[in-house]
Amino acid sequence: MYKAVPSWFIREEERVPELLANNEKTYWVPGQVREGRFKNWLEDARDWAVCRNRFWGTPIHLYPAKTEEIVCISSIEELEKLCGSKVTDLHGER
Repeated sequence: MYKAVPSWFIREEERVPELLANNEKTYWVPGQVREGRFKNWLEDARDWAVCRNRFWGTPIHLYPAKTEEIVCISSIEELEKLCGSKVTDLHGER
C-alpha cells in the first residue's frame, strides 16, 4: 500500500542545460559514455525524491531545526548532543 508522505526533492529538470554543458566538459573513459548512456540519462533527468522512510532506503542525515536552518548530523554522538538525550533507535517512528 502506498500513501502520500512529505518528501524532499532535488530540482533536476530546471538544471538539465547546465548538467549537459558540464557533461561536455567532463573527460569520460570510455569516451562514448558522454554522448551515449549518460547524456541520454541527463536529457531525461526528472526531479529526484531523496527522502527515505523505509529501513532499506539510503538515510539522509538532514534534520530541520526549530529555525529555518537544516542541520547535517555527522554522528550519533552529535545527534545526542543536539537533541539532549540518548539515541537508541535511528529508525524509530517520527
